[in-house]
Amino acid sequence: MNVLVRFLAAMSVLYSIHSIALPEMDPYRGLVLAEQSNENALREEALKQVLIKVSGNVDIVTLDESGNLMTNIRSMLSQFGYQNIDGVRFYYALFDKSKINKALNDMQQPIWGETRPSPLIWLVNENRKITSEYMINSQQDKDLSWGLQKAELQRGIEAKFPILDLDETLMIGSSDISGRFHQVVADASKRYDAEYVVLANLYKMRTGKWQLKWELVQYDPQNNKKQLINKRITADEKTDVMAQMLNDIADYYAQKFAIFENNGEKLTQVLSINNITTLSDLTLLNQVLEGLNAVERFKVVEINQQQVKVLVTLKGGLMSLENALNAQSHLQSDSSGGSYFQYNWQL
Repeated sequence: MNVLVRFLAAMSVLYSIHSIALPEMDPYRGLVLAEQSNENALREEALKQVLIKVSGNVDIVTLDESGNLMTNIRSMLSQFGYQNIDGVRFYYALFDKSKINKALNDMQQPIWGETRPSPLIWLVNENRKITSEYMINSQQDKDLSWGLQKAELQRGIEAKFPILDLDETLMIGSSDISGRFHQVVADASKRYDAEYVVLANLYKMRTGKWQLKWELVQYDPQNNKKQLINKRITADEKTDVMAQMLNDIADYYAQKFAIFENNGEKLTQVLSINNITTLSDLTLLNQVLEGLNAVERFKVVEINQQQVKVLVTLKGGLMSLENALNAQSHLQSDSSGGSYFQYNWQL
């Protein structure tokens, strides 16, 4: 049976209890419902979950190489144990990042690092109301929340929802989302600093099935819109259409941000970063670059007034680097000088 199918079957047991507040996502941390006492089986399920999250490939666990990893699973573990979340017992396993990455490289699989933007979801539900962060967190609609939680746990991304305070309710209404008034949505989304925004409508059809019409949109700092995905999903259960939407978004992210490491001669690229004015700015820039999966190593080669130039050695290609940099909230692409890989630093 497909690992995702097995996982969903196990997690459906948990749903019969209640939905849970999941801990912060870590692609290298597997979290499995401890419904059985066989720790070896739990450990294997946790590793399969991590392989899917880190590679971005849901079919990776069907490969023979993945099966071979199960015989050497203990050597890849950094930490493991049991954890109670809202009274439900889970088995968790944190795997060594370098060993998982090496295994994926050996399998010629991509590595999707920590560049996992949280999509801001403007969802008009079947009652023609905008779904708020409070509605999700308070489990007012358990089917909707659970569909999202399942996909978040499987794929290692988190969805965000609007707060919908008084300011927002005066700025945007459900008709703006349903009518795809993108500029209104872009203006309402500014406070969240969200590059990726979902506009979605949920319906219950006369047949009893659920349908979700949605699109994933990317906005640049000038609010120019780029439609990335436009889909219509139909399923018997509300949980399934919500889970499928987040899975589709994860597939898109993986295609964009996961890299195949180049084992030959490495490419290099100079980055020009403007508005670096303090030591704390420079320290934070170092942290941003250290967190990029596309970057093997880097060094500052020039500091001139408020501009820093950094020589970056890449693991993959230039496109992977550009995609990763453009997804960072502190870096805004600056094409005013006519050159690539020039950015303005912003807090």
